[in-house]
Amino acid sequence: MAFTLGNQNITSNLEEEEKCYFQAMKVATSTVLPMVLKAAVDLDLLEIIAKATPEGRKLSPIEIASHLPAKNSDAPSIIDRILRVLASHSLLTCDVVTDEDGCAQRLYGLSPIGRYFLHNDNGISLIPSLLLSSHKTFIEPWYYLKEATLEGGTPFIKAYGMHFFEFSAKNGEVNAQFNNTMSNLTVIVMNKILEKYKGFEGINLLVDVGGGLGTNLNLIVSKYPQIKGINFDLPHVVKDAPHYPGINHIGGDMFIEVPHGDVIFMKWILHDWDDDRCLKLLKNCYNALPESGKVIVIGPIVPESPSTDNCD
Repeated sequence: MAFTLGNQNITSNLEEEEKCYFQAMKVATSTVLPMVLKAAVDLDLLEIIAKATPEGRKLSPIEIASHLPAKNSDAPSIIDRILRVLASHSLLTCDVVTDEDGCAQRLYGLSPIGRYFLHNDNGISLIPSLLLSSHKTFIEPWYYLKEATLEGGTPFIKAYGMHFFEFSAKNGEVNAQFNNTMSNLTVIVMNKILEKYKGFEGINLLVDVGGGLGTNLNLIVSKYPQIKGINFDLPHVVKDAPHYPGINHIGGDMFIEVPHGDVIFMKWILHDWDDDRCLKLLKNCYNALPESGKVIVIGPIVPESPSTDNCD
């Protein structure tokens, strides 16, 4: 009996060690997934699969490759490798079938998670977020995290010599990509907030500080048409903002002055700045509000204890 229990303990320890090894390997190669997904998006692979999915069909790599202007005879094989990675992370479904020649082939379909990486007119696509985070501009600062830790400062400034918002003002491509990303994420988040939060009732003049292209206010005013909105952001941002009924776009510097209103709204702003800058901004908001005014702040809350649950 003791011998049997000993074998069980050895087996259990080996299984745990193997599990830890594969988890560590997953971490070591974690940059693979976003880059593979970016390639799939750039090649429109998910769009091709999505068009077949409503018909209940799944596509083989050869069928998918036939939709591309590929001159490479190995394209189906490469596509298969790309899609296998995505299927292993639940972005696609995969069935293995046997063809007439007795050869196994994989057929791919789109999963519910994968639908977030389709181009979507309703503004719920995470493609802009993926393209922004995998852009070379945002990859480079990670190489300076060590120096920033030891010497102080921020990785982005160490990489480019200026804050991101200064950099984006001088780089039209990055500025457009960032604004597009924020706009898409805003639609997803604000639709959820507007379902639950009733604090916009009774407001006449709402100022969105750091409002980007005005997507926040457009969604809010669409539900509460009595509200007049001021979308306030840097001049190089608001110059590209579209016209929305009931919304006035104003360019300026929130650390100098904030437009007056009944209520001030800020989404994903304070986490970008240190405590001193946040206090300066909040004081400017206070000075721009009447006695009955309020500031509505939306931002991420980091749990005290790190969790392995991705939904926390």
